Amino acid sequence: MSHLFVIIFIITVIFNSVKYSGVQIFPDGLSGLMRLTVIVCLVGTHFQRPFDGIRHWSKRQGITRLYFLFSNAESESETSIFSYMSRKNADELRERLEIMDPIMVGYDPMDHREAFRTIYGILAQARGDGEEVLIDITSTTNLTQGVALTIALMFRNARVYTVPSKQPAWYVNGRIGDERFEKWFQNARNQPSMEPIEINLPGYRLEPHTKHEEKEEVVERSVLKLLSEHGGVAESISDVIRWSGHKAASSTLRNRYSRIVNRLELKGLVEADKGSKMKVIKLTDFGTIYAEALSDLADV
Repeated sequence: MSHLFVIIFIITVIFNSVKYSGVQIFPDGLSGLMRLTVIVCLVGTHFQRPFDGIRHWSKRQGITRLYFLFSNAESESETSIFSYMSRKNADELRERLEIMDPIMVGYDPMDHREAFRTIYGILAQARGDGEEVLIDITSTTNLTQGVALTIALMFRNARVYTVPSKQPAWYVNGRIGDERFEKWFQNARNQPSMEPIEINLPGYRLEPHTKHEEKEEVVERSVLKLLSEHGGVAESISDVIRWSGHKAASSTLRNRYSRIVNRLELKGLVEADKGSKMKVIKLTDFGTIYAEALSDLADV
């Protein structure tokens, strides 16, 4: 009994100690405890927006580890300015979120290979540990944003997010028509550039690879459109079969459409939750957007 009291006391102390930051290590409810999540924050020019993003997710998912990836690139050029801002923001985020024991990782966000290796290593470890990963690309460089998106496409346990600003044009000088604005605009739109860097993508695509897959994709797209037209949800596979124009859901049709739904689920376009009696099929957020784009096409 005394051991139980000690455990309860420790938990109480931990939760009380994080009140000042508004961050929860574990969210309310048992379901949140089951979704162990790693946050990888690519720290750059912003402090408040990444902080608010971490607060948002900590209230919804159990955060097991928190990484702050900051620029440690040494340069006498303007890169040093970004490195200064990145390191300062990362240090202050670590202080504010000390209770979460953040892991600080220095890297060069302007070096394609180094950025890839750094982020990939973290995601590979999380996959091995059975954890989900959320990558914050709010304030890093354009190059590292592209790298993060590429790596996220390689891992099923990875998702990417950004925290929008309430004032998107906060950095603009003056107002349209003002001399100060025109001077700033001319300077901003004529900034000198470096040589383009192609972001290397994984070879696999959602597009079909064979003639057989092309035929199957026609049906897959039709199912996505049908789900979209019916509010994004089907209460069972029988609904999808009926919407497709079949009068009865035979065993053959059930097997065929079950395979179609399984493929769509693997692609991240639908979620299929098996209830007590029937399998509910629902468009994911990405599936909803994709289905809307398909509907805009004249012939799919």
